[in-house]
Amino acid sequence: MIKLKFNFLLISEYILVLLCIISILSSCESKLTPLKVTHGQTIEGKPFIMGKINRQNLLTYEHSNWFKTEYLNYKIPNGWIEKNENLLNQMELKLFLGTWCEDSEREVPGMLKLLDYSGFDFSNIEMYAVSEEKNTNENYENGLNIINVPTLIFYKNGKEINRFVEFPNISLAKDLEQIIQGKPYKNPYYEIQSNE
Repeated sequence: MIKLKFNFLLISEYILVLLCIISILSSCESKLTPLKVTHGQTIEGKPFIMGKINRQNLLTYEHSNWFKTEYLNYKIPNGWIEKNENLLNQMELKLFLGTWCEDSEREVPGMLKLLDYSGFDFSNIEMYAVSEEKNTNENYENGLNIINVPTLIFYKNGKEINRFVEFPNISLAKDLEQIIQGKPYKNPYYEIQSNE
């Protein structure tokens, strides 16, 4: 009887979490219109989008099917939201990604899920899809030393405090937590400067 009750509670919890995720994804889908972007192809012929984007671009672009799958699969560590949401919500962010890039496919959905569950105000994030050369037609990347994607830049009071670049040192959640908490953090490329 106890085991049956436990299984029922566990199943109920999973259903509640799934309903929350569906609610977040569907509310985001219904409120936004994709921004106008440029379409291109990589050297290998893989299609991509380029320019200023929003989440709707990732949800509706025919070659971004990875976004929903990876978003649903990303597991937020216990206690992460409670520990980081207040500090995170005092920051502004810039995210550069490549819809052609496996690292962006792996990391960006988890980044956005952490922001969603932290109650982050998405008017405080600018998102840009870049070409393989890490640029946009509008030059949004100029002066920002974008050498690899994804690059998530954290600002406080208009000043860059740190950035996540391409892949984590430990894990996505742990690396972002170190940045948000103001702990010492160096991304794998912190010494590299681009030739802009």
